[in-house]
Amino acid sequence: MHSSRPSVTIDAGILAVPHIGCTKDDAFQYVDTLLDWSKLLDEPWVAIYMSERASEALFDDDLFPLRNRLRDLFSKLGIVEYTVNDIAKIAAKLLSLTPSFEAYYRLKDVLSEQLETDPDVIRLTTHDGLQSDLARCITLIAVLRKHCSQPLGGHSLILREAPKQVIQIQAQIHELEHSRGDIPELPCPPEFFEGDVLVCDDFRGLIECLDEASILVGASDNLGVDLAIRIAIFKHAIAQGEAPDWGNATVPNIGAEFRELCQQCCADQGDSLPPKILRSIVETIKGHNLSAVHALRTGPGGNDPQRMRGSDKAQRRDIDREFHLHYWECENGTIELASVVYHNDFSIP
Repeated sequence: MHSSRPSVTIDAGILAVPHIGCTKDDAFQYVDTLLDWSKLLDEPWVAIYMSERASEALFDDDLFPLRNRLRDLFSKLGIVEYTVNDIAKIAAKLLSLTPSFEAYYRLKDVLSEQLETDPDVIRLTTHDGLQSDLARCITLIAVLRKHCSQPLGGHSLILREAPKQVIQIQAQIHELEHSRGDIPELPCPPEFFEGDVLVCDDFRGLIECLDEASILVGASDNLGVDLAIRIAIFKHAIAQGEAPDWGNATVPNIGAEFRELCQQCCADQGDSLPPKILRSIVETIKGHNLSAVHALRTGPGGNDPQRMRGSDKAQRRDIDREFHLHYWECENGTIELASVVYHNDFSIP
């Protein structure tokens, strides 16, 4: 199953109320984390799942219902900035997400042993039920990631603490129950299955896990193109040592033919072209590398007039020696992406 948008699975441990002996800072971090991830529920670009056994794991570890534990914790630490009811509602909303991770990806269960993760993320929680559910989810996600078509941009596992972006796993898998047609026979014990999982513990980490190039190439509409550009802008800001601002990023308008013409060029070039296109778009937004920008003229001559659309100016930016980004510099100061073209193509929609 190939989804048209990135997806995440939220580990049940995110919802576990901290121990009554924790500090006020720990309690605030728990609440802030829940609030942050609950914001994803309103985002149309990402699909969110939880394990079908999340509630059961919390219950088995005596961490459920959350309301009682929250009340004790807030009372002991004197927390009045949030109400128990509001935080419990957010947790309940996340736990009631449908379909579950297993239902959506058509995975029923896995029987495995001797699971090792590097770094060790299973033992970040001391609760048996949460450990067991996390181990099961990590194994299932690793199998999907290794053998199955991924959602556009990839699938990430959200943990309370992610020491690295990619977690290596190995396990002896005795049985895998599923109703998919794309999972081959896995190594039989005593042989080990080996794979990896993308993990994150904050919004920045989630965006860093996403593959903007695959989103650009696989986008079925302009929302997908917009998402790929937003991710590229976000990562560029991080690389420049700036604080990225997801909600207020300036993204160009996307012309009616841009996605199709861009994807046509990418289809001929494999994996090398999409990152270059996104880099060129970011440079255009930021006004960087202006030596690569030329007026798109009405003819081949250097003195031919610049193409205009009313008061909008046509521009041509070098992506590399063979490809160019054509766009409109609009009178109102905005950019409209028009097309990606081969070197000898001077047209602009």
